[in-house]
Amino acid sequence: MPRAQYKEELLDEFEARSDEWTFSDLERRLGEVRKGTSYHDAKGIINDAHSAGKWPNTVKRYLLTNYRAHGNVSSEFSNTFRQICSSMTDSEKEEWGVA
Repeated sequence: MPRAQYKEELLDEFEARSDEWTFSDLERRLGEVRKGTSYHDAKGIINDAHSAGKWPNTVKRYLLTNYRAHGNVSSEFSNTFRQICSSMTDSEKEEWGVA
């Protein structure tokens, strides 16, 4: 099933960004482009993007800023987060505070 255009545009927008955006910035922007959405929708978008093997910087930054803010990630992200962390260098893990 193809991703909705607004999802792809959102992911493209964040993949192109070079500032220090966080998961909450993506969630807020999602709410602006698609009324009635929530962080639950963002979770699905991030997991779908990872499964598709696209938007790697967006997936990684979303998860790492979420982890940094909360000290963990929700269960919906367990596999995705584990895969992202396994591809990180030791210095990246240290920088983000990932054990």
